[in-house]
Amino acid sequence: MSIELFNQLGDDIEQRWLAANYSEYDFPAIAKQALAEFDLPSKTTPWEALEWALSVRELPPQRDVGARFAQPPVTLYQGPRFHIDIYFWFNSTTSLHQHAFCGAFQVFEGSSLHSWYEFERDEAVNFFTEVGQLSLKVCQILEKGMTQEIWHGRQYIHSLFHLDEPSTTIVVRTHRSPLELPQYNYHKPGLAIDPFYDDDTSTKKRQIVMALLQAKRPDADDLIAKLLNESDFQTSFGLLTTLKPALTNGHLERAFGVETGKDRFERFFEIVENRHGHKAEILRPVFEYMERQGQLIDKRRFVTEPEHRFLFALLLNIDDREHILEVTRQRYPDEDAVEKVLDWLFDLSQTRVMGQETNVLGFDLGAAEMFALEGLLRGKQDDEIAAEFVAESNAADPEPVHAALATVRAAATLRPLLT
Repeated sequence: MSIELFNQLGDDIEQRWLAANYSEYDFPAIAKQALAEFDLPSKTTPWEALEWALSVRELPPQRDVGARFAQPPVTLYQGPRFHIDIYFWFNSTTSLHQHAFCGAFQVFEGSSLHSWYEFERDEAVNFFTEVGQLSLKVCQILEKGMTQEIWHGRQYIHSLFHLDEPSTTIVVRTHRSPLELPQYNYHKPGLAIDPFYDDDTSTKKRQIVMALLQAKRPDADDLIAKLLNESDFQTSFGLLTTLKPALTNGHLERAFGVETGKDRFERFFEIVENRHGHKAEILRPVFEYMERQGQLIDKRRFVTEPEHRFLFALLLNIDDREHILEVTRQRYPDEDAVEKVLDWLFDLSQTRVMGQETNVLGFDLGAAEMFALEGLLRGKQDDEIAAEFVAESNAADPEPVHAALATVRAAATLRPLLT
Protein backbone atom coordinates (compact mmCIF):
# COMPACT_ATOMS: atom_id res chain seq x y z
CA MET A 1 0.00 0.00 0.00
CA SER A 2 1.31 3.45 -0.91
CA ILE A 3 1.23 5.01 2.56
CA GLU A 4 3.17 2.08 4.06
CA LEU A 5 6.03 2.81 1.65
CA PHE A 6 6.11 6.45 2.74
CA ASN A 7 6.02 5.43 6.42
CA GLN A 8 8.92 3.04 5.87
CA LEU A 9 10.86 5.79 4.10
CA GLY A 10 10.17 8.25 6.91
CA ASP A 11 11.11 5.80 9.67
CA ASP A 12 14.33 4.91 7.87
CA ILE A 13 15.32 8.57 7.49
CA GLU A 14 14.51 9.18 11.15
CA GLN A 15 16.91 6.44 12.25
CA ARG A 16 19.69 7.61 9.94
CA TRP A 17 19.34 11.22 11.06
CA LEU A 18 19.21 10.24 14.75
CA ALA A 19 22.51 8.41 14.24
CA ALA A 20 23.93 11.70 12.89
CA ASN A 21 22.68 13.55 16.02
CA TYR A 22 20.11 15.42 13.90
CA SER A 23 22.78 17.44 12.15
CA GLU A 24 21.15 19.68 9.54
CA TYR A 25 24.45 19.70 7.66
CA ASP A 26 24.07 15.93 7.15
CA PHE A 27 20.32 15.86 6.52
CA PRO A 28 20.27 16.70 2.76
CA ALA A 29 22.64 13.81 1.95
CA ILE A 30 20.72 11.43 4.25
CA ALA A 31 17.39 12.35 2.65
CA LYS A 32 18.73 12.11 -0.89
CA GLN A 33 20.33 8.71 -0.31
CA ALA A 34 17.16 7.30 1.26
CA LEU A 35 14.99 8.58 -1.60
CA ALA A 36 17.32 7.01 -4.15
CA GLU A 37 17.45 3.67 -2.32
CA PHE A 38 13.69 3.37 -1.69
CA ASP A 39 12.93 4.47 -5.31
CA LEU A 40 9.24 5.06 -4.65
CA PRO A 41 8.50 6.18 -8.25
CA SER A 42 9.12 2.58 -9.38
CA LYS A 43 6.86 1.11 -6.67
CA THR A 44 3.83 3.37 -6.44
CA THR A 45 2.17 6.38 -8.08
CA PRO A 46 1.08 9.83 -6.90
CA TRP A 47 -2.52 8.82 -7.57
CA GLU A 48 -2.36 5.90 -5.16
CA ALA A 49 -1.21 8.34 -2.48
CA LEU A 50 -4.19 10.61 -3.25
CA GLU A 51 -6.59 7.66 -3.15
CA TRP A 52 -5.27 6.83 0.32
CA ALA A 53 -5.61 10.47 1.42
CA LEU A 54 -9.27 10.52 0.39
CA SER A 55 -10.01 7.20 2.07
CA VAL A 56 -8.80 7.90 5.64
CA ARG A 57 -10.84 9.72 8.27
CA GLU A 58 -7.90 11.88 9.39
CA LEU A 59 -4.66 12.79 7.62
CA PRO A 60 -1.31 13.40 9.31
CA PRO A 61 -0.95 17.05 10.40
CA GLN A 62 -0.73 19.08 7.17
CA ARG A 63 2.17 21.53 6.93
CA ASP A 64 0.71 23.82 4.24
CA VAL A 65 -3.04 23.76 4.66
CA GLY A 66 -3.53 26.85 2.50
CA ALA A 67 -1.55 25.34 -0.41
CA ARG A 68 0.71 28.36 -0.83
CA PHE A 69 3.24 26.11 -2.56
CA ALA A 70 2.08 23.35 -4.98
CA GLN A 71 -1.36 22.40 -6.27
CA PRO A 72 -1.81 20.86 -3.74
CA PRO A 73 0.89 19.79 -1.29
CA VAL A 74 -0.06 16.73 0.77
CA THR A 75 1.84 15.73 3.92
CA LEU A 76 2.11 11.93 4.09
CA TYR A 77 4.59 11.51 6.95
CA GLN A 78 5.13 13.65 10.03
CA GLY A 79 8.25 13.15 12.14
CA PRO A 80 9.41 15.14 15.17
CA ARG A 81 11.93 17.18 13.11
CA PHE A 82 11.01 16.61 9.47
CA HIS A 83 8.10 15.63 7.25
CA ILE A 84 7.47 14.13 3.81
CA ASP A 85 5.18 15.83 1.31
CA ILE A 86 4.15 15.17 -2.24
CA TYR A 87 3.68 18.24 -4.43
CA PHE A 88 1.41 18.32 -7.47
CA TRP A 89 2.06 20.93 -10.17
CA PHE A 90 -0.41 21.87 -12.90
CA ASN A 91 1.12 25.27 -13.62
CA SER A 92 4.54 25.14 -15.15
CA THR A 93 6.91 26.90 -12.80
CA THR A 94 7.93 27.79 -9.28
CA SER A 95 9.35 31.17 -8.39
CA LEU A 96 13.12 31.63 -8.17
CA HIS A 97 13.61 31.12 -4.44
CA GLN A 98 15.75 29.94 -1.57
CA HIS A 99 14.69 27.88 1.44
CA ALA A 100 14.47 28.28 5.19
CA PHE A 101 14.70 24.49 5.52
CA CYS A 102 16.80 21.64 4.12
CA GLY A 103 16.28 18.13 2.81
CA ALA A 104 15.92 16.56 -0.64
CA PHE A 105 13.35 16.00 -3.36
CA GLN A 106 12.71 13.35 -5.99
CA VAL A 107 10.78 13.59 -9.26
CA PHE A 108 7.77 11.33 -8.65
CA GLU A 109 6.07 11.81 -12.03
CA GLY A 110 6.86 13.93 -15.08
CA SER A 111 10.05 15.94 -15.63
CA SER A 112 11.35 19.39 -14.76
CA LEU A 113 13.87 21.96 -15.91
CA HIS A 114 15.99 22.71 -12.84
CA SER A 115 17.93 26.00 -12.67
CA TRP A 116 20.37 26.79 -9.86
CA TYR A 117 21.65 30.33 -9.30
CA GLU A 118 24.12 32.35 -7.29
CA PHE A 119 23.33 35.80 -5.92
CA GLU A 120 25.99 38.41 -5.28
CA ARG A 121 24.58 41.03 -2.93
CA ASP A 122 25.43 44.65 -3.64
CA GLU A 123 23.26 46.24 -0.98
CA ALA A 124 20.92 45.19 1.83
CA VAL A 125 18.03 47.67 1.67
CA ASN A 126 16.65 46.16 4.87
CA PHE A 127 16.32 42.70 6.41
CA PHE A 128 13.63 41.73 3.89
CA THR A 129 15.02 43.28 0.67
CA GLU A 130 18.39 43.04 -1.09
CA VAL A 131 19.79 44.26 -4.40
CA GLY A 132 22.52 42.45 -6.32
CA GLN A 133 23.26 40.23 -9.32
CA LEU A 134 21.93 36.78 -10.15
CA SER A 135 24.01 34.35 -12.20
CA LEU A 136 23.07 30.89 -13.49
CA LYS A 137 25.25 28.14 -12.02
CA VAL A 138 23.60 24.88 -13.15
CA CYS A 139 20.78 24.08 -15.57
CA GLN A 140 19.63 20.50 -16.04
CA ILE A 141 16.61 18.35 -16.87
CA LEU A 142 15.39 16.20 -13.97
CA GLU A 143 13.59 13.06 -15.11
CA LYS A 144 11.36 10.69 -13.13
CA GLY A 145 13.25 9.11 -10.22
CA MET A 146 16.08 11.68 -10.11
CA THR A 147 16.90 13.27 -6.74
CA GLN A 148 18.33 16.60 -5.64
CA GLU A 149 19.52 17.86 -2.25
CA ILE A 150 17.88 20.97 -0.77
CA TRP A 151 20.14 23.32 1.17
CA HIS A 152 18.90 26.18 3.32
CA GLY A 153 19.85 29.75 2.64
CA ARG A 154 21.37 31.45 -0.39
CA GLN A 155 23.67 28.51 -1.17
CA TYR A 156 20.68 26.93 -2.95
CA ILE A 157 18.71 29.48 -5.00
CA HIS A 158 16.73 27.62 -7.63
CA SER A 159 13.59 27.30 -9.71
CA LEU A 160 11.77 24.36 -11.26
CA PHE A 161 9.87 24.60 -14.53
CA HIS A 162 7.65 21.54 -14.81
CA LEU A 163 7.70 20.20 -18.35
CA ASP A 164 4.74 17.84 -17.92
CA GLU A 165 1.30 18.50 -16.47
CA PRO A 166 0.83 17.37 -13.88
CA SER A 167 4.30 16.89 -12.48
CA THR A 168 4.78 15.51 -8.98
CA THR A 169 7.67 15.58 -6.53
CA ILE A 170 8.38 13.83 -3.24
CA VAL A 171 9.88 16.29 -0.76
CA VAL A 172 11.68 15.30 2.44
CA ARG A 173 12.33 18.45 4.46
CA THR A 174 12.93 19.83 7.92
CA HIS A 175 10.11 21.88 9.40
CA ARG A 176 12.19 25.09 9.46
CA SER A 177 15.72 26.40 9.96
CA PRO A 178 15.18 29.68 11.84
CA LEU A 179 18.74 30.95 11.27
CA GLU A 180 18.13 30.91 7.50
CA LEU A 181 15.27 33.40 7.49
CA PRO A 182 14.14 35.30 5.53
CA GLN A 183 13.28 32.91 2.72
CA TYR A 184 13.83 35.20 -0.26
CA ASN A 185 12.25 35.09 -3.69
CA TYR A 186 14.46 36.51 -6.44
CA HIS A 187 13.50 38.69 -9.38
CA LYS A 188 15.91 38.84 -12.31
CA PRO A 189 18.32 40.46 -12.85
CA GLY A 190 18.94 41.01 -9.13
CA LEU A 191 16.24 41.84 -6.57
CA ALA A 192 15.67 39.68 -3.49
CA ILE A 193 12.38 40.09 -1.62
CA ASP A 194 10.96 38.14 1.31
CA PRO A 195 7.53 37.07 -0.04
CA PHE A 196 6.31 36.04 3.41
CA TYR A 197 6.76 39.47 4.95
CA ASP A 198 3.77 41.74 4.75
CA ASP A 199 2.06 43.98 7.24
CA ASP A 200 -1.67 44.55 7.45
CA THR A 201 -1.35 48.26 6.65
CA SER A 202 0.58 47.75 3.40
CA THR A 203 -1.77 44.99 2.29
CA LYS A 204 -4.83 47.11 2.97
CA LYS A 205 -3.37 50.14 1.18
CA ARG A 206 -2.76 48.07 -1.96
CA GLN A 207 -6.38 46.95 -1.82
CA ILE A 208 -7.52 50.58 -1.45
CA VAL A 209 -5.41 51.58 -4.45
CA MET A 210 -7.18 48.94 -6.54
CA ALA A 211 -10.56 50.19 -5.32
CA LEU A 212 -9.70 53.76 -6.38
CA LEU A 213 -8.72 52.57 -9.85
CA GLN A 214 -11.78 50.37 -10.30
CA ALA A 215 -14.05 53.19 -9.13
CA LYS A 216 -12.40 55.52 -11.71
CA ARG A 217 -11.95 58.17 -9.01
CA PRO A 218 -10.69 61.45 -10.55
CA ASP A 219 -8.34 61.93 -7.58
CA ALA A 220 -6.92 58.39 -7.76
CA ASP A 221 -3.62 59.36 -9.38
CA ASP A 222 -2.99 62.19 -6.92
CA LEU A 223 -3.67 59.93 -3.94
CA ILE A 224 -1.45 57.15 -5.32
CA ALA A 225 1.33 59.62 -6.11
CA LYS A 226 1.19 60.98 -2.55
CA LEU A 227 1.37 57.43 -1.17
CA LEU A 228 4.40 56.58 -3.31
CA ASN A 229 6.14 59.80 -2.30
CA GLU A 230 5.88 58.68 1.34
CA SER A 231 6.60 54.94 0.96
CA ASP A 232 9.74 52.93 1.69
CA PHE A 233 11.48 50.97 -1.08
CA GLN A 234 9.90 47.59 -0.32
CA THR A 235 6.38 49.03 -0.08
CA SER A 236 6.94 50.95 -3.32
CA PHE A 237 7.90 47.75 -5.13
CA GLY A 238 4.73 46.07 -3.87
CA LEU A 239 2.61 49.01 -5.03
CA LEU A 240 4.23 49.09 -8.47
CA THR A 241 3.68 45.33 -8.79
CA THR A 242 -0.01 45.92 -8.05
CA LEU A 243 -0.30 48.92 -10.38
CA LYS A 244 1.46 47.41 -13.40
CA PRO A 245 -1.20 44.85 -14.46
CA ALA A 246 -4.05 47.10 -13.35
CA LEU A 247 -2.96 49.99 -15.56
CA THR A 248 -1.48 48.23 -18.59
CA ASN A 249 -3.93 45.42 -19.36
CA GLY A 250 -6.02 47.59 -21.69
CA HIS A 251 -9.24 47.63 -19.66
CA LEU A 252 -8.50 50.78 -17.70
CA GLU A 253 -6.87 52.38 -20.72
CA ARG A 254 -10.17 52.20 -22.60
CA ALA A 255 -12.03 53.44 -19.55
CA PHE A 256 -9.86 56.55 -19.29
CA GLY A 257 -9.95 57.46 -22.99
CA VAL A 258 -6.88 59.01 -24.61
CA GLU A 259 -4.66 58.85 -21.54
CA THR A 260 -2.94 55.45 -21.66
CA GLY A 261 -2.31 53.26 -18.67
CA LYS A 262 1.33 52.88 -19.68
CA ASP A 263 1.82 56.64 -19.37
CA ARG A 264 0.19 56.69 -15.96
CA PHE A 265 2.30 53.77 -14.74
CA GLU A 266 5.44 55.50 -16.03
CA ARG A 267 4.64 58.61 -13.96
CA PHE A 268 4.25 56.46 -10.84
CA PHE A 269 7.48 54.65 -11.68
CA GLU A 270 9.36 57.94 -11.96
CA ILE A 271 8.14 58.99 -8.51
CA VAL A 272 9.71 55.84 -7.05
CA GLU A 273 12.94 56.38 -8.99
CA ASN A 274 13.21 59.99 -7.80
CA ARG A 275 12.45 59.10 -4.20
CA HIS A 276 14.82 56.13 -3.85
CA GLY A 277 17.70 57.16 -6.14
CA HIS A 278 20.29 54.48 -6.87
CA LYS A 279 18.36 51.82 -4.95
CA ALA A 280 15.60 52.09 -7.56
CA GLU A 281 17.95 51.49 -10.49
CA ILE A 282 17.26 47.76 -10.29
CA LEU A 283 13.50 48.21 -10.67
CA ARG A 284 13.30 49.13 -14.35
CA PRO A 285 15.20 46.01 -15.55
CA VAL A 286 13.13 43.91 -13.12
CA PHE A 287 9.84 45.15 -14.56
CA GLU A 288 11.15 44.87 -18.13
CA TYR A 289 12.08 41.25 -17.43
CA MET A 290 8.64 40.60 -15.92
CA GLU A 291 6.99 42.05 -19.02
CA ARG A 292 9.03 39.87 -21.37
CA GLN A 293 8.20 36.80 -19.28
CA GLY A 294 4.52 37.68 -19.46
CA GLN A 295 4.72 37.91 -23.25
CA LEU A 296 6.38 34.49 -23.47
CA ILE A 297 3.78 32.94 -21.16
CA ASP A 298 0.97 34.40 -23.29
CA LYS A 299 2.53 32.95 -26.45
CA ARG A 300 3.07 29.54 -24.86
CA ARG A 301 -0.67 29.25 -24.19
CA PHE A 302 -1.24 28.88 -27.93
CA VAL A 303 1.32 26.07 -28.25
CA THR A 304 0.32 22.42 -27.79
CA GLU A 305 3.17 20.47 -29.41
CA PRO A 306 5.40 19.13 -26.56
CA GLU A 307 8.69 20.01 -28.30
CA HIS A 308 7.52 23.57 -28.96
CA ARG A 309 6.42 23.93 -25.35
CA PHE A 310 9.88 22.69 -24.35
CA LEU A 311 11.44 25.51 -26.38
CA PHE A 312 9.25 28.06 -24.61
CA ALA A 313 10.28 26.53 -21.28
CA LEU A 314 13.91 27.20 -22.22
CA LEU A 315 13.18 30.77 -23.32
CA LEU A 316 11.29 31.44 -20.08
CA ASN A 317 13.93 30.04 -17.76
CA ILE A 318 17.35 30.47 -19.39
CA ASP A 319 18.77 33.83 -20.36
CA ASP A 320 21.71 32.89 -22.59
CA ARG A 321 22.30 30.91 -25.78
CA GLU A 322 24.96 28.50 -24.52
CA HIS A 323 22.84 27.15 -21.66
CA ILE A 324 19.78 26.83 -23.93
CA LEU A 325 21.80 24.79 -26.42
CA GLU A 326 23.36 22.74 -23.61
CA VAL A 327 19.96 21.73 -22.21
CA THR A 328 18.68 21.00 -25.73
CA ARG A 329 21.61 18.58 -26.13
CA GLN A 330 20.66 16.93 -22.82
CA ARG A 331 17.12 16.34 -24.09
CA TYR A 332 18.09 15.43 -27.67
CA PRO A 333 21.68 14.08 -27.51
CA ASP A 334 21.66 12.61 -31.04
CA GLU A 335 20.68 15.85 -32.80
CA ASP A 336 22.41 19.12 -33.65
CA ALA A 337 21.11 21.55 -31.01
CA VAL A 338 21.18 24.58 -33.31
CA GLU A 339 19.29 22.74 -36.04
CA LYS A 340 16.75 21.56 -33.48
CA VAL A 341 16.08 25.09 -32.24
CA LEU A 342 15.85 26.42 -35.80
CA ASP A 343 13.34 23.72 -36.73
CA TRP A 344 11.19 24.63 -33.73
CA LEU A 345 11.29 28.33 -34.55
CA PHE A 346 10.39 27.72 -38.19
CA ASP A 347 7.44 25.54 -37.16
CA LEU A 348 6.23 28.25 -34.76
CA SER A 349 6.56 30.89 -37.47
CA GLN A 350 4.08 28.82 -39.50
CA THR A 351 1.65 28.42 -36.58
CA ARG A 352 -1.10 31.04 -36.71
CA VAL A 353 -2.96 32.29 -33.65
CA MET A 354 -6.68 31.72 -33.98
CA GLY A 355 -8.52 34.96 -34.73
CA GLN A 356 -5.32 36.94 -35.36
CA GLU A 357 -3.19 37.76 -38.36
CA THR A 358 0.15 37.02 -36.69
CA ASN A 359 1.87 33.73 -35.89
CA VAL A 360 2.79 32.46 -32.43
CA LEU A 361 6.19 34.18 -32.50
CA GLY A 362 4.66 37.54 -33.38
CA PHE A 363 6.92 38.08 -36.42
CA ASP A 364 7.75 36.27 -39.67
CA LEU A 365 10.85 34.16 -40.25
CA GLY A 366 11.70 34.13 -43.94
CA ALA A 367 14.75 32.64 -45.60
CA ALA A 368 16.97 35.64 -44.79
CA GLU A 369 15.85 35.68 -41.14
CA MET A 370 16.49 31.95 -40.76
CA PHE A 371 19.94 32.35 -42.34
CA ALA A 372 20.76 35.26 -40.01
CA LEU A 373 19.45 33.42 -36.98
CA GLU A 374 21.48 30.29 -37.70
CA GLY A 375 24.64 32.36 -38.03
CA LEU A 376 24.00 34.09 -34.71
CA LEU A 377 23.23 30.80 -32.96
CA ARG A 378 26.55 29.42 -34.20
CA GLY A 379 28.38 32.45 -32.81
CA LYS A 380 29.25 34.12 -36.10
CA GLN A 381 29.79 37.86 -36.58
CA ASP A 382 27.53 40.00 -38.77
CA ASP A 383 30.11 40.50 -41.55
CA GLU A 384 30.76 36.76 -41.71
CA ILE A 385 27.04 36.01 -41.91
CA ALA A 386 26.56 38.62 -44.65
CA ALA A 387 29.47 37.27 -46.72
CA GLU A 388 28.16 33.70 -46.48
CA PHE A 389 24.67 34.88 -47.45
CA VAL A 390 25.98 36.59 -50.59
CA ALA A 391 28.09 33.54 -51.52
CA GLU A 392 25.39 30.92 -50.93
CA SER A 393 22.45 32.81 -52.43
CA ASN A 394 24.33 34.45 -55.30
CA ALA A 395 22.93 37.77 -54.10
CA ALA A 396 24.57 40.97 -55.25
CA ASP A 397 23.55 42.88 -52.15
CA PRO A 398 23.94 41.75 -48.51
CA GLU A 399 21.26 44.25 -47.39
CA PRO A 400 18.51 41.59 -46.98
CA VAL A 401 20.55 39.68 -44.41
CA HIS A 402 21.52 42.89 -42.57
CA ALA A 403 17.80 43.75 -42.36
CA ALA A 404 17.12 40.18 -41.18
CA LEU A 405 19.77 40.51 -38.44
CA ALA A 406 18.05 43.67 -37.22
CA THR A 407 14.66 41.91 -37.24
CA VAL A 408 15.72 38.91 -35.16
CA ARG A 409 17.66 41.08 -32.71
CA ALA A 410 14.58 43.25 -32.15
CA ALA A 411 12.40 40.23 -31.30
CA ALA A 412 11.91 40.00 -27.52
CA THR A 413 11.02 36.31 -27.89
CA LEU A 414 14.49 35.52 -29.25
CA ARG A 415 16.49 37.62 -26.78
CA PRO A 416 17.70 34.69 -24.64
CA LEU A 417 18.95 32.90 -27.77
CA LEU A 418 20.98 35.94 -28.82
CA THR A 419 22.56 36.72 -25.44
